[in-house]
Amino acid sequence: MSKVAATRPERVLFVHAHPDDETLSSGGTIATLLELGAEVTVLTATRGERGEMLTERLAPLAGDGPRVAAHRETEIAGALAALGGPTHLWLGGRGARPTDLPERRYTDSGMQWGPDGRATAADDAPADSLTAADLGEVVDDVRAAIRSTGADAVVSYADDGGYGHPDHVRVHHAARYAARAEEVAFSMIVSPDGSGADGAADVTVDVLPVRAKLRAAVEQYRSQVTVDPMDPADPTALSWVMPHGVRQHAPAVEAFRHDADPQPPAPQTFAEMSGQGKVAAVAVSLVLGLVTGGLGTVTHQQTIGAAAFPIGLVVTTLIVVGLTVGIRLLFRSRAMVAAIGIGILVATQVLVSVGGQGSPLVLANAAGYVWTFAPAVIAALVLAWPDLSGLRSRTAPGHE
Repeated sequence: MSKVAATRPERVLFVHAHPDDETLSSGGTIATLLELGAEVTVLTATRGERGEMLTERLAPLAGDGPRVAAHRETEIAGALAALGGPTHLWLGGRGARPTDLPERRYTDSGMQWGPDGRATAADDAPADSLTAADLGEVVDDVRAAIRSTGADAVVSYADDGGYGHPDHVRVHHAARYAARAEEVAFSMIVSPDGSGADGAADVTVDVLPVRAKLRAAVEQYRSQVTVDPMDPADPTALSWVMPHGVRQHAPAVEAFRHDADPQPPAPQTFAEMSGQGKVAAVAVSLVLGLVTGGLGTVTHQQTIGAAAFPIGLVVTTLIVVGLTVGIRLLFRSRAMVAAIGIGILVATQVLVSVGGQGSPLVLANAAGYVWTFAPAVIAALVLAWPDLSGLRSRTAPGHE
């Protein structure tokens, strides 16, 4: 659920593993949201230090992590500008790191192609790589980004990372856990035609109107993809060749599936309970009243010490006060307080009637008279005081 008012532009945080992922898998949606006035932030986990360098000019950079990182920083800056200029954060950096921790960099974990044609973990992931980092630390960094941007929604990969890349899988888990912890919506990028294992889409975005922006953004990633020339017969067509030789076509729509809704919060007051819950709450209150009434009837005559201090009456009266006042404050329910009062009276009268007129349980003395009338008076007073919760909410800071 969103914690912010719905009167300002929507704020969406896209969480991706490497430069180019945000454009290739969700660039059309980013551009569309920006045109609609949303506040969009792209959070990138690594700088893609282990990515390929496809062009002859860039080939000498391959294998030199810092130089590759520096180059891909320029590529993502150009791509985001082409998409419309979303805010950009690096995971572990300013705005995406708890303020009590020093900033850090997560590096590309690398990958290798498995026999099924999907990516698998590399055998030589660096010690400072994203997948080598503690998942809790990564989650905390994403949570920091959600808080710093005021995001209403988080978007990232499905649980397989799209094609199995270990960094994508780690980003999925971190983004999902962080969104749930911050109580914001989480959506996963899925196949528009529903052909993948990620499930059917809940939302699709028509990205053809922003095709020119997407093409300009993809063209920034010369180290990663080779963009096919524009087809004059179909200006909306867009395709590129990946480093492993597979040609991909930009879809006409980008699709997303919402994460399962979190479990609804437990009712906090009597009014928030279901009908069955209210019946159960009143029944439990009645039982509590019966137990309290029985206990008080049996023990209220007990004294202690030479001065015959009425310890039984004091303790049982305090129990009645604590139970009725506590229930009224906690659940804001007169019905539950009334059930407690009725239970006390019923238990007292039943025990007295069983003992007959000469019952030793409630004597004609001060303690007996107090126990006979005090619970009813206490319950009546607790029932009578007004419910001030509405007044408190109207005077709370930020209430309009």
